[in-house]
Amino acid sequence: MSDFPGVQHRELAFERVWRNEMPRIFNYAARHVGASDAHDVAAETFTIAWRRWDDITDPPFAWLLGVARHVVSNHVRTLQRGRRLDDRVRLLSAVTGHSVAYVDFFARQEAIRQLAALGEKEREALLLTAWDGLSSDEAATVLGISPAAVRKRISRARAAIDVADPAPTADTTPREGS
Repeated sequence: MSDFPGVQHRELAFERVWRNEMPRIFNYAARHVGASDAHDVAAETFTIAWRRWDDITDPPFAWLLGVARHVVSNHVRTLQRGRRLDDRVRLLSAVTGHSVAYVDFFARQEAIRQLAALGEKEREALLLTAWDGLSSDEAATVLGISPAAVRKRISRARAAIDVADPAPTADTTPREGS
């Protein structure tokens, strides 16, 4: 129970810092990620401040701003990764949109999602051989690598898809009148 006054003092000090510095941290975050995401950045900044309370310098604003800067960077990288994934899915949707008509829409979407989740090298090797019909030797020439490296990339791609692929549930048989 001897720690209670220390905890209470820490809570009061944190509350004072939060009240004084939160508007400035929020404004900094809003300039970099927009007002809607600034709330998340500011909240994460103060969560880190609470966990690392003993590391905060006096005055606390510069330290908090350094933390907020890192949180903003992480947030922007996360958004960029999401956009890149969306772009890849959109591109793959456009490429595969004219494939066999009887393949179920959801099965096609799942295949596109799995292709988008592959690494760039594995996806390219798989598409060159499966989609474009190249042999391993031909794909190796296109990629400027050895045929063994192409086969390894294809193997990795198929393994990743097999791991991600639950038991098939989509109806992929031709329908009458299709």
